[in-house]
Amino acid sequence: MLVTLAEIFKDAKKGNYAVGAFNTPTFEAVRAVIAAAEEMNCPVILDHAEGHEWFTKIEDIGPVMLEYAKKAKVPVCCHLDHGVSPSMLWRAVRVGFPSVMYDCSVMPYEENIANVKEFVALAHKMGMTVEAELGKMPNKEAGTVDADGSVVEYKPEDLYTDPSEAARFCEETKCDALAISFGTVHGFYRTKPKLDTNVVAEVQKVIPENVGLVMHGGSGVSPEGFKSAINNGIRKINYYTYMATAPSKHIAEHIKNADDLVGFQIISNLGIKYMQENAMEAMKVFMNK
Repeated sequence: MLVTLAEIFKDAKKGNYAVGAFNTPTFEAVRAVIAAAEEMNCPVILDHAEGHEWFTKIEDIGPVMLEYAKKAKVPVCCHLDHGVSPSMLWRAVRVGFPSVMYDCSVMPYEENIANVKEFVALAHKMGMTVEAELGKMPNKEAGTVDADGSVVEYKPEDLYTDPSEAARFCEETKCDALAISFGTVHGFYRTKPKLDTNVVAEVQKVIPENVGLVMHGGSGVSPEGFKSAINNGIRKINYYTYMATAPSKHIAEHIKNADDLVGFQIISNLGIKYMQENAMEAMKVFMNK
């Protein structure tokens, strides 16, 4: 069934668990994540990232995501991930997504507030939920990309979300979800991530009860790291890189050992199988059992 982030968060807070948000830029990924959620009997979020527009347009994959969400046996939210351009937000609205992320985190604090506040006011009138981001999320081990596209050297603690800024941000914007920075990075990790879940706990103390905290950069984090984040207040966890690459070695081995040419439908099914298995393992951890 298709639901909003607000509905997802309500149950997650009661049950002290987090819901996985999986990027699904392909038909195979959509099928894999829905199958995993139904097998695990847990809610799930299907993400479409603006950064994946080079590969598949939201107008093409969005209706597929929505159709699978509506028919699913579990609660499913279709969500725009890291929407940075206003035009992208409105494309998600037109497709029918009930939830969007408006990511203005590279902008100055006041500008971030102003932009998110304006969009939230419109989105709420349409019954939609909005995620925002506060704090900077590194894109690689050595640096983070600034507003002008340059790579800036950093210390992890310099990028952490400030609890006092988070309190004001949520109060003024009325956002439904807030992605915060506490030591994770996007993509593959070259070293073990160092999470400061005290940041999560301190932010959780000062934001409105209805706001769900979000963890981006989930790939590579240990089960213990996830559980600590969840127990301190994280309710949505973005997860993609490790799932997307899970089928690679299996497909390569199958092709290598095949006696003849391998049809794409075989490759497609292998992709679904191994992405589903990887998603299920992540969901087990996120459900905090």
